[in-house]
Amino acid sequence: MGQSANVTSVDAIRQFAASVIAFQEEARLCLTMLDSQLRQILFWLERDRPSFWKREIENCLRDIADARVRLHQCRMRRMGDFRPSCIEEVKDLEAAQKAMEFGQKQIPNVKRWNIEAAHEGNEYHGRAAQLVQSLEREIPRLLAILAFTIDRLDAYAAVTTPSGAPDQSFFQQVTGELEAMLAGMPQSAAEEESPVEPTSET
Repeated sequence: MGQSANVTSVDAIRQFAASVIAFQEEARLCLTMLDSQLRQILFWLERDRPSFWKREIENCLRDIADARVRLHQCRMRRMGDFRPSCIEEVKDLEAAQKAMEFGQKQIPNVKRWNIEAAHEGNEYHGRAAQLVQSLEREIPRLLAILAFTIDRLDAYAAVTTPSGAPDQSFFQQVTGELEAMLAGMPQSAAEEESPVEPTSET
């Protein structure tokens, strides 16, 4: 008993192919944006932050030195038995010292964050590689099959015979063309994997 494809709308296939292309373009854009953001983060942690905190520590050292000078000058200002409290100068020195301690703690923190971010970046690239392969190999393969299908369906609709349908040679020709097209396309990763030959038991 003969079998026939239940295709009700070639336009639906065209719309599906257009949706696949839109997905491919959007996915490529997302991957590009994510890759750019990842590079910016790694640069920020590897180059920008270490230099920033180095400058901050240098500034804190100058602030501490200035605060000590001001505190010394304040304590030297005596009027008889009166000794100034120098509360503001003491607070300035303590604030500069706390800022110095905070800046020094950021150096190892930035190093740790840089290592962790680089590790997560490698993990992301490993996972994203599967999507990249689908975008650059699997989807073009799918689009080629869809384009071939649309073309052959259009040809099928145009062929007429006395019985009102294409003869067997038409389908044999289509099958041969499809096999030749698939043979000339890059294989997917799953197809490229060599089959594991069973080992014989002795």
